[in-house]
Amino acid sequence: MKHSVLGKLVGNTGDANKLTMVVENSFSVRRGEFVRIMHQERKDELDVAVLGRVNKIHRSNMLFNSGFGDSVTELELLPGANMTGENMHATIELVGYRDPATNQIKIPRRPLDPGAKVETVDFKFLSKFYEFKEDSSLHLGNLVGYERGENTVPVYLDVNKLVTEHMAILAMTGSGKSYTVGRIIERLVAFNNGTVVVFDPHGEYGRALSKGELQFSDGLDSVEDSRDQTALPEIKAMIEKLQAADAGIQVYTPQDDAFNHKYAGKNHPLALQFDNFEMDDISEILPGLTEPQQRVLDVAIRYWRSVDKSTPRDINRLRYFLGDGIEELRDWDDLSEAEAKALNGRSAAVASMKLSRVLNEAKSFYSATMKEPTDIYQMVGRASNRKGRLVVVDLQGLSDTAKQVVCGLLSSEILSAASSKTDKTRPCFLVYEEGHNFAPAGGNAVSHRIIKKIAGEGRKFGVGFGIVSQRPSKLDADVTSQCNTLITMRLKNPDDQRFIAKASDMVSKADLDELSSLSTGEALVCGRSIPAPLLVKVGTKALIHGGESPDVLSVWERFDG
Repeated sequence: MKHSVLGKLVGNTGDANKLTMVVENSFSVRRGEFVRIMHQERKDELDVAVLGRVNKIHRSNMLFNSGFGDSVTELELLPGANMTGENMHATIELVGYRDPATNQIKIPRRPLDPGAKVETVDFKFLSKFYEFKEDSSLHLGNLVGYERGENTVPVYLDVNKLVTEHMAILAMTGSGKSYTVGRIIERLVAFNNGTVVVFDPHGEYGRALSKGELQFSDGLDSVEDSRDQTALPEIKAMIEKLQAADAGIQVYTPQDDAFNHKYAGKNHPLALQFDNFEMDDISEILPGLTEPQQRVLDVAIRYWRSVDKSTPRDINRLRYFLGDGIEELRDWDDLSEAEAKALNGRSAAVASMKLSRVLNEAKSFYSATMKEPTDIYQMVGRASNRKGRLVVVDLQGLSDTAKQVVCGLLSSEILSAASSKTDKTRPCFLVYEEGHNFAPAGGNAVSHRIIKKIAGEGRKFGVGFGIVSQRPSKLDADVTSQCNTLITMRLKNPDDQRFIAKASDMVSKADLDELSSLSTGEALVCGRSIPAPLLVKVGTKALIHGGESPDVLSVWERFDG
């Protein structure tokens, strides 16, 4: 392709984030488009094409200066008036060049030449520049400005880095963040045979198995993108195949008849075994216990485990030992003198009351009336299991505390099983929707501690996570700083933009300025799973899941009374 000249570099060329180009004419280039500048980094090397992106355009005309006032109108009325004094320049941020020796993308260390030509690039150049390994990558969508027709430039994410090095998706409501999550997770399951667990506070992802049947979007065969025309039917076929093999879409819910109705009995009621949890977990889900209350609870749990040899143990027996059965605790031979003195009836009653409140709100613990407890290995799959699955934990209708309890305890069990030396689970990707409720700034959430632990240690055991939020500034900064893939969609709140700039060094000032003007479905993607920061138009997904606003006008029908 012959590269057309758009303009020339002027001024200081030493700042790779702020190069200035004088533009040939007002139709030469648009904001967000890519350009290239030929550059020689060393005397003994050949020229290389340095890729840049236009992030600002300044256009003014001295005849239309705001200080001229109404006199401009008279100029406009002159027949055949020749408009002069046009001033147009653009700001370019460099992406870098492909080093011929290492094939890595690098930023030039030698300033580009003032007066150098700024040229157009075509989709072939961009596709080659952003090369990928299709068998180990995930097609997120297409480059903004190159998303249609023959000039499409696909954008792929490295699956290993995306999953094991954590991901954050941040955007205001209605920007398409849940849709983006949906596209990612269904491809991880269908094409990479992965295990994904979504903690779903509003029951949005469960729509994929509404009434116990798989739910796919209409018109999968009529999408414009040629890659999706092939991929979407393949995703549908693979998920149906996995579903027939007792994998695919699996929904876990609290023990409530409303969920049985929602999923036509195809859901798995949660039955967590309280005696599986460490005291750290128990202290998290029963915050505010005084030291005497903690001692009583600790003794009761130890006694419960020693006398009730059945597996699994019924949580109601622990309640009994904290209430009417406290005399059994006092008669236990294994008590130390200090523990015997600590068995205060009032402390036991308060501990029992707090425990009962959590159990009743969460509706997710094992009791003798249930057939069997939830098996984490069955949920996630053992390392030898070759069946991909999307596990949706539907928490709709629970209190915030109950959601955090279920999320924290399940996450803890998953990490524990993944780190087992003898019986490991499959690598697993956890998705925390409304992440500011599960890992908030300030740490005031039951699930906060375990999510921070997964952020720091999960990679070693094949447990990664994606955290999704519409209010980034309310997220824990330590958690988001561990996310090495950042997908940011439209954000207008200055606090949220400042938080992103503070929490991640992957976003430039120019990128932040872009966030408020992104359209629905457009995302700025940066991090280790992608060669360089890119603006992406997210593609179509196959399954029906994610948040959708209701069509209120179809409900508010005209009253004909």
